[in-house]
Amino acid sequence: MNVGALMDNNFYLEILEHTNIGIFVLDGNGNYLYVNDHYCGLLANKTREFYMNSSIPKLKEQGYFKNGVWEQVLRKNAPVVALLTITDKDSNQIHQLFVSGAPTFNNDGSIKYIFFIVESMENLNQRVQAGILNTHNCTDFSLVTKAPTTDIIAESPMMKELLVLLANVSKTDASILIVGPTGSGKEVLAEYAHRNSLRSKGPFISVDCASIPETLLESELLGYEKGAFTGASTQGKMGLIESANGGTLFLDEINSMPLGLQGKLLRVLETRTVKRLGSLNAKPIDFRLLCASNENLETLARNGNFRSDLYYRISVVPIHIPPLRERKEDIVPLAFFYLQYFCKKYTRMKVLSEELINTMLSYDWPGNVRELKNFIERIVVTSSDTDLQVETIPKSFLQGTIPDTDLQVETVAKFFLQGTVGKNELEQIRLPFSHEDTFSHRFYMEQCEKQLIQHALSQFKTPAKVAEILKLDLSNVYRKMRKYNL
Repeated sequence: MNVGALMDNNFYLEILEHTNIGIFVLDGNGNYLYVNDHYCGLLANKTREFYMNSSIPKLKEQGYFKNGVWEQVLRKNAPVVALLTITDKDSNQIHQLFVSGAPTFNNDGSIKYIFFIVESMENLNQRVQAGILNTHNCTDFSLVTKAPTTDIIAESPMMKELLVLLANVSKTDASILIVGPTGSGKEVLAEYAHRNSLRSKGPFISVDCASIPETLLESELLGYEKGAFTGASTQGKMGLIESANGGTLFLDEINSMPLGLQGKLLRVLETRTVKRLGSLNAKPIDFRLLCASNENLETLARNGNFRSDLYYRISVVPIHIPPLRERKEDIVPLAFFYLQYFCKKYTRMKVLSEELINTMLSYDWPGNVRELKNFIERIVVTSSDTDLQVETIPKSFLQGTIPDTDLQVETVAKFFLQGTVGKNELEQIRLPFSHEDTFSHRFYMEQCEKQLIQHALSQFKTPAKVAEILKLDLSNVYRKMRKYNL
């Protein structure tokens, strides 16, 4: 390249405009002289004209920030680097930005221009992570800047095929049944289907059938008139089905819905009307139904535990989400996705070492995407290190699948009766004991109860079924689930 080309202003302008770092120039009074496109994109809906007609003092008066780098450069007459908190008043969002300002001087020593480089914490985190893992197969870091509730990350072939199918059927009003293990992201896919449907401007009503007691589920879904039953509101109440009018109704864990209520739901679907409890009149209703289950409904229907006529009505298009262990290609991008999200949320700078990523790839993730998300949040808020090496992560964070409960109970009972429960024995048992905990009968029994509930949930899937099998009140099961964080 010749010297003439380097001296061409257009050459330098093209470089400034195509960098993915924000760049702007101020005069000594804080007036904007130049901003590049990336800097304009750091805050929502801010154009080049917005900045060129403004200044740092004006933006401070308008409340965008309290302290800027410009004043520090003026005070020190030297380059300054700082982490600034910027409030975007238009979008009501707060941004963490690294700002570097370097002055140039006139002949008399006064400041002529100040050149600034601005980079968001997310962007800087991405570049550092890319530098550490530039040899890793997955390097699509553009995904991690989006909020986890709005986009789906799918690098594995099976998930990409699933999304193509879902995008095609979302344009129709066909009922979709999403089947997948707990924590695999069934509600995320349901929201995706709603956003891509012709009803996207209508309401999206999500109902977790497993979390609402059976005695309340019917009144929550159908609604009721005033005085319909003891304890009913004197004003009556619109049901969730009615609330979905013009939009989408998502019934999560529909496999836990009582058989009697299944019949009433089927009637709603066939007549396209809904009748509140205590009412004689049915109201016309127009909604699109999406359902999800962590069990095979066809098998349940065959065994008489789910209405076969309802099953065929809601499963026009079945969607099967594979567990995370069967789509290893999604682990790394999901990890980066949540890493950036939680780093922004907690104002942290964290990167994952390749060793830790290899450990994550070898783990089975029995809790699927939900477990991965919780794991990333946990290491972000608990680790004091920037580089999250595998040896800095407590072993309890990735313990593998649940060991055989009977064997554990038998082993810990043997140690307990022998009075030889020490550090080595606790590690052998692999129960979640801290070495500092005082071992006692009560402590041991609580661990047994936790494993019993955990094992029952993994086998029977729903709290209602667990309550039936263990002969407990459903409210008691929910209380123990909260107690043990299950």
